[in-house]
Amino acid sequence: MMSTRGVVRRATPGDLEALTELDVVVRAGRAKSPTLERRVESDEVLLCELDDRVVGYAVVRARSFFDCDFVESLVVGTDDRRRGVGDLLLLNAVGHSATRRIFTSTNQSNAAMINLLRKQGWHFSGRLEGVDEGDPELVYFIDVR
Repeated sequence: MMSTRGVVRRATPGDLEALTELDVVVRAGRAKSPTLERRVESDEVLLCELDDRVVGYAVVRARSFFDCDFVESLVVGTDDRRRGVGDLLLLNAVGHSATRRIFTSTNQSNAAMINLLRKQGWHFSGRLEGVDEGDPELVYFIDVR
């Protein structure tokens, strides 16, 4: 894995266009623009810049999952994967957590995210059926304090 020295910071409304473009590419045209815009406006988005480009972002919802913070999404541009961007974003999400325990989830088919969570010491919490038919959602948590 190539390492990166990206900069992580809170997204601002001025970053929305770059975030939306990244979202459309990664999600194959299924952008969640209105939701993403609301998350930026409520200061819930961390973004990673590398060489003055937005290469990834994480949405962290404060106290939204059983009164614990929840990493709602982690998106890394296809050209910038395997460079430590996801690792950096997830570490920053945990570092900025307002709660002792933080949760996230991913589809069972997302081997890259599952490997990242395991590498960082997250614990498997459970499995949800019915979110994405045929691809169960796996829930993980980590204690940060």
